[in-house]
Amino acid sequence: MSLHRFATMILLLGSLVASTAHAQAVTDLFPIRQGGKFGYMNATGKVVIQPQFDFADRFADGVAPVIIGRKYGYVNTQGKFLINPQFDYAWHFANGIAMVLVENQFGYINKQGTIIVKPQFDSASKEFRDGLALVKIGGPFGKWGFINNQGKYDINPQYAAALEFSGGMAAVRLDKTWGYVNRTGTFVIEASFDNARSFSDGFAAVQINSKWGFIDSTGKLQINVQFEDAREFRDGVAAVQFKSKWGFVDKRGKFVVNPQYDSVSNHFSDGLAQVLVKDTEAWGYIDRKGNMVIPPTFQQTTSFTDGVAAVRSAGKWGFIGKDGKFLVNPIFDDAEPFVGGIAAVEVKEKWGYIDKTGKYVWTLSK
Repeated sequence: MSLHRFATMILLLGSLVASTAHAQAVTDLFPIRQGGKFGYMNATGKVVIQPQFDFADRFADGVAPVIIGRKYGYVNTQGKFLINPQFDYAWHFANGIAMVLVENQFGYINKQGTIIVKPQFDSASKEFRDGLALVKIGGPFGKWGFINNQGKYDINPQYAAALEFSGGMAAVRLDKTWGYVNRTGTFVIEASFDNARSFSDGFAAVQINSKWGFIDSTGKLQINVQFEDAREFRDGVAAVQFKSKWGFVDKRGKFVVNPQYDSVSNHFSDGLAQVLVKDTEAWGYIDRKGNMVIPPTFQQTTSFTDGVAAVRSAGKWGFIGKDGKFLVNPIFDDAEPFVGGIAAVEVKEKWGYIDKTGKYVWTLSK
């Protein structure tokens, strides 16, 4: 359970709702909890914004969503309200725009708190991608379309399902088949697939007759349909499932890591990928050549960031380096990955922050 999710659980018990979205761009301020209130500290553990909020989320784009009472607002890095608490739910800002929820309807605001797109949608994407946001109207069986940041439809609601834009195209479903449209809503790749994923690294995974392969941006099948499942390409490789086992292929469709694992992470991070070995029911790490560089001995693992990964062993969380040795012994009930040189950890429902030596930067507290 992450610090965000833990805080969310607490607030839910009080009939409140908290955002669990992760900031894509964070400042050097970190949420803390003390005496039942949330504030912020810097990476050295110095309190920068005194605990005063009923919930505080990470900073992104220079602002952070916080709760007072039962409403969300936004504060700056000095703790001053840029936007007063008024929303039922609020997400992080990205490129100056944030999604908000008012009376079960989704809309968008700018950093001045001006509603630029009136809350009116039954569902919506958190961000604008390629200048467009994915929105849905008409209830559970409604249709999906795309709006610009003025709230005008660039593509009218007409799809049974859709994914966000990526690489200038969006995967959409008409009735039972998937294809790809451009920003004007014109099909550039015919709706002929049973399922489809977004473009990434120039390729998209598509499903035909229960098998997955990959197409390029022209719609040409570059890797034949043969896999039971397939994930997005990143840095030239993609995770695929073949004969019930997972491995990684390159853009030629050649296995760079043979299918032999019962599960794998979506991609490599810091040059390593997480793999599950069924014989041991444990996770380890492989390099891009498929070498097992950290043996499968962990109950749970996270991706490496900045040379460190959080792992669970014998029911407790700790942190390892890329040599597989513990930098911080597994003594925590839960832990988050390191960000900005520190990591959030939990012991007996109290949360704190540690540095890479295991020293507390912020002592455990509620």
